[in-house]
Amino acid sequence: MNVYMVPIKVGIIVFPIIALLITLPYMIKQYHKYGSIPFLRTFIVYSFILYLLIAWFMVILPLPKIEEVAKMTRPWAQLIPFDALRVIIESSNFNILDFSTYIDTLKNPPVYQMLFNFVLTIPFGVYLRYYFNRKWWEVLTCSFMLSFFFEVTQFSCLFGIYPRPYRMFDVDDLIVNTLGGMIGYFITPLFSKILPSRDKLDEKAYLKGEKVSFPRKAIATLIDFIIVCIITFSGILERNTLDLSILMLVFLAYTILFSVLLRGKTLGKIIVGIKVVGDDGKKARIDQILLRYLIKYVLYFEVYHATLVILPTNDSGSYKYIIIMIIYMMLSIIYLKTFINIFRKNKPQVYESLSHTKYVSTIKNKKNKEIEEVN
Repeated sequence: MNVYMVPIKVGIIVFPIIALLITLPYMIKQYHKYGSIPFLRTFIVYSFILYLLIAWFMVILPLPKIEEVAKMTRPWAQLIPFDALRVIIESSNFNILDFSTYIDTLKNPPVYQMLFNFVLTIPFGVYLRYYFNRKWWEVLTCSFMLSFFFEVTQFSCLFGIYPRPYRMFDVDDLIVNTLGGMIGYFITPLFSKILPSRDKLDEKAYLKGEKVSFPRKAIATLIDFIIVCIITFSGILERNTLDLSILMLVFLAYTILFSVLLRGKTLGKIIVGIKVVGDDGKKARIDQILLRYLIKYVLYFEVYHATLVILPTNDSGSYKYIIIMIIYMMLSIIYLKTFINIFRKNKPQVYESLSHTKYVSTIKNKKNKEIEEVN
C-alpha cells in the first residue's frame, strides 16, 4: 500500500504548480464561453486534472536508479492477451470449484496489480461521460488511448531517460485499463442523484455570467495591458528601461481608440465577453468613453505620479508638501471607495458615475440571445 501512497503524495505536491500555470488560461476560456467561473465546475475540472496527474505518477513512480535499471534483464513487453490470468491461476493454485482457493488468490500480488489497473481508469470513464458528455464508443477509445499512453511511457524508457524499460509493456494492462474506463461509463448514472447534470452546470454558468464580476474586468484589463506591452516592446528595448508614464499613455490611447472603433470593446473585453455602454444600456457615446478613461487615467495614475515628481524631499513644511498631503488624503478616500465598491453589487465606480457608463455582458446563451445585464 505504501508504494501507492508515494504517487498520491507527489501528485498533491505537484498539482498546485500545474494549477497555477493553467488558472489564467482556464479563467479566460470560462469567461469567454460562459461569462463566469462557477465553483462546482471549477472543482470538477481541477479534480480531473489532479486525477490524471496522480494516475500518471502511479504509472512511473517510484523511479529506480539508472544503474539498477541498466542491470535489469527481464523482457521489455508482454504481448499475449490474458496471460495475467494464467499467471494468477498458476501462482495461486486457483480452482473455480474450490472456494478455499479464492482467498489465496485474492492475496496474490498479481491480483492486486490487475485490480489496481482496473480501478485506475474507472474515474476516467466517469469524468468523460458526466462532464464531457462522451458517448460509450468515445469513452472506449479514450480509455484505450490513455492506457496506451501509459504503456508507451513505460516502453519508451520514460521517454529516453533510462537505458531500458524498468516496467514492462503489458497488453493485459491495455485490456484491463480500457475495461475500467467502460465500467466508469456505465456507473456514471449512479452519480446523477447527487450531482447536477452538465446542462444544469452550463445553465448556472450562463445565469451567473449575466453579471460582470470584478475578476472578469480584471482579466480583460490584464489582457489589454499585455497587448500594450507587446506593442511598445521594441521601444522599451531601445531605452533599456521601462518608462511607466509612456506605457500608461499608450495604454490610455489604445483603450480609447479600440473602445470607439469597436463600440465599447477592446481586445481584452472581446475575449472575456464584456463591453462598455451608457448607463441607459445604449451604445456609449464618444464623449462618454473619453470621459470614462480619462478620469480613470487621472485618478488612478496621473495624479499620484505627478505628486511624486513635484513632492519636495527636504522641506516638509512647505505649501507644496501640504497641498500634496491633502491630495493624498482625497485619493485615499477615492481608492477606498473603489475597493469597497468592488464587493458591492450594482455600485458604480467614480469614473462610471461621472461618465454615465457601465459594463454589460455580451455572452450568448444556447438560444443565441445576447445577454446584456447591468453589473
